[in-house]
Amino acid sequence: MREGKLWNEKLESMSNEEIIKLQTEKLRIQVRYCYDNSPLYYKKKMDAIGVKPEDIKTFYDFRKLPILLTKDDELNSQKESLERFGHPFGLHVCAPVEEIRGTSSTSGTTGTPVFYGFTRKDIATTNEALARGYWRAGIRPGDRVLHGFGMSMWVAGIPVIRALTAMGACPVPIGAEVGAERLLLTARLTKPKALVCTPSYAEHLIERSETILGKGGLIELGIKRIICAGEPGAGLPEVRKTIEESFGARLYDSAGVPWGLWNVSCDAEDYQGMHIVCEDFCIWYDIVDPNTQEPLEIKDGAIGEGVITAFQQEAVPPLKYKLGDLIQIFTEPCQCGLPGKRMKVLGRADDMLIVKGINVYPPAVKNCLNSFIPRVTGQMRIVLEKPGPRVDPPLKLKVEYGKDVNKEQLDDMKKEIENHMSSILRFRPSIEFLPPGTLTKDHTKKEKLIEKKY
Repeated sequence: MREGKLWNEKLESMSNEEIIKLQTEKLRIQVRYCYDNSPLYYKKKMDAIGVKPEDIKTFYDFRKLPILLTKDDELNSQKESLERFGHPFGLHVCAPVEEIRGTSSTSGTTGTPVFYGFTRKDIATTNEALARGYWRAGIRPGDRVLHGFGMSMWVAGIPVIRALTAMGACPVPIGAEVGAERLLLTARLTKPKALVCTPSYAEHLIERSETILGKGGLIELGIKRIICAGEPGAGLPEVRKTIEESFGARLYDSAGVPWGLWNVSCDAEDYQGMHIVCEDFCIWYDIVDPNTQEPLEIKDGAIGEGVITAFQQEAVPPLKYKLGDLIQIFTEPCQCGLPGKRMKVLGRADDMLIVKGINVYPPAVKNCLNSFIPRVTGQMRIVLEKPGPRVDPPLKLKVEYGKDVNKEQLDDMKKEIENHMSSILRFRPSIEFLPPGTLTKDHTKKEKLIEKKY
C-alpha cells in the first residue's frame, strides 16, 4: 500500500536542477522525434524558420523558437489529414495511426472539435499524471469517485475514468449528461467519497439539490473531496466557499491537458494556485507576452500566455503549442510544504478585457457576483457588442437574480453590486437583471461567461 502525500515520491520531489537536467534530455529527444516523424507539419515548420533538431541544446534555445502549433493550426491540420489520409489526428501526428489505441476530443464550443490520439504509452502517461493529482487531493485505492464531467468524447470523460481505475480507485461513471436528478440519486445510492466535475456543475448541483434530495440532502451524501477542472472557478474565494459549505467537502482546483500535464491545488488555507505535478512529462509555464509572443522571464508572479510542450508524447505531441490560456507562475515555496512550482489559470488570453485601462478577467467578475448568492444565482454573462480587448464603458453584464428576490429590490441590489465591483475590480458595470433560469447552460461543456453580439 502506498503511503505519504505524493504518488511518485522520487519524481515529484526532484530539485529544480534535477528537473532542468531531465527536461533538457527529454526535450532534445522529443524535438528530434517530432521532426523525423511529422514531415508534413513539424519538419516543415522548423525548416521554414531554419532550425534543425541539433540546434536545440538547452531549454533556453527552445524558448527562442516561435510558436509552432495553435488551436487554428490543429483544426486546419485535422481537416487536411481527413481529406488526404482519412483520419482526424492531423498532419502533426507522429505515431503510425494503426498504433493509436485511444481518442478523445475538445468540447468544440467554438466550432469543430479537435481530436486527440493516444498510443499505449500515451495512455500510461496520462494515467500517471492524473494519479499524481488525485492522490494529492486525497483519492486512495478503493475510494468511490462520482464522475460529473461530460462523459462522451471529452478529455475529462473516459481518460479520467481510465486513470482512476488504473490507480485503484472505483469510479462511478455516470457523467453530467444524465442530468442533476439522476446523478444526485446515484450519489445517494453509491455513497462516493469524492466528486469530479466542473465548478459550474457543482454550483448547478447545489441549486437542484434541495428539490431532489431535500433540505440537507447534499451534505448527507457524504462527499468529502471535490476535484474541479475545466474552468476557472474552484480557485475563486466566493465560488470555493459556496461549494465547500454546501457539500461539506474540501474543494480542489485542477487543470491539465491530455499529454501528461496535470496541476492540482493543495490543502493550504488560502488558495495558493495549483501545484505542477508532472514537470518530467510536460511543460505549460513556457510563458509568452500575449501581444508580442516574445518569451517572458519565468519568475515568481509572472503572468503570460502559456505554451505547452510534451516531452514524451507519441501520437499527437504538442510542441511549442499555444493553447490560449493566460496563466500566472509561482516559483517560491508553498506554505503547504509540498515541492514544486505552482500556477493559476486567470482565463482565456483572448477573453481578457480592458475597461478604461483596467484589465478585467471574466472569472474575477463572476467571483464578485458570487459574493451576492443567494440574491443572485451565480449565472452571468459579459455582453460584448464588438471584439475586445478594449471595451467602451460601461461593461455590460447580464445577471440572474435569486428566486426569493422581489423585483422591487433590484434597483438597490444593482447599486450595491456596481459599488462592490468598483471597489474590488476598479470599474463600474452596467447591469441587466434576468429571472432565474434565463441563462441556460450545457453542463457537459465549459461555462461561457461572455456573450458576443458581433
